[in-house]
Amino acid sequence: NDNGNFVILPECKRMEPSSGSLRKRYNVAKITKEFTLAGARAISVNCDPVLFGGALEDITLAREAAQKAAVLETTDDGAVAPPIIASDLILYPYQLYKLRLAGADAVRLVAGALEAKDLLYLTKIAQLLQMQTFLSVSSEKQLQSVASLSPGSVSAVVVSNRILEDFSFDESGEQALALLRSDAMKEFVAAHGDAPIFVEGRVGMIEREGANGTKCAANYIKELKDAGAFGAFAAGGLADNDKSVADALQTLCDAASV
Repeated sequence: NDNGNFVILPECKRMEPSSGSLRKRYNVAKITKEFTLAGARAISVNCDPVLFGGALEDITLAREAAQKAAVLETTDDGAVAPPIIASDLILYPYQLYKLRLAGADAVRLVAGALEAKDLLYLTKIAQLLQMQTFLSVSSEKQLQSVASLSPGSVSAVVVSNRILEDFSFDESGEQALALLRSDAMKEFVAAHGDAPIFVEGRVGMIEREGANGTKCAANYIKELKDAGAFGAFAAGGLADNDKSVADALQTLCDAASV
């Protein structure tokens, strides 16, 4: 969904290492269908089996569900399903091949888990497989490594509130804001000016105080936009068990449009 030029990319995720299950019932096909019918521009699927309870099969289930839902939404033959972005701890090229075969259109690489040479190699493999590459960073050093990659090899950068040491989050949201405002980000923009900048980690959950003294999620999103973010990935911020998937996504999109 694209509201106020801030794009919310919903993510299917079973659990968080620091907090456990995000939903009472996790059905990746059903959630993907609802995200697609709600107008999601792209859908991220966390298929990491170790930390997030995912599976490679989740990519295939999401791809099939998105395609079926896209057909339901159109009356002609031009149904276009939202791209599926695979989120996993990618360390080896064979993982990219498996994700592509499973139906992934794009992949998120964790820059903090890779040496510079491996980051370069994996982005080249992704290009050969015609997969877009989103690179997640949680420090200025990681962002500088990403900035040094050749132009065109990075589809987007994702500044993260994730703390890689224990996979918890910076609940204040300052980590992502600091990265957006850093000199390293200026280097990245100079080298990869066309690549959009996303944020991940508690978007829709972190609340900030606004000019009127009221704390809400929309204030944090506004700070992210003002600092140069194009959009955000949202998982936990959409896992409201009292709301339908579509309603939760719409609520977050409304906050993003303020």
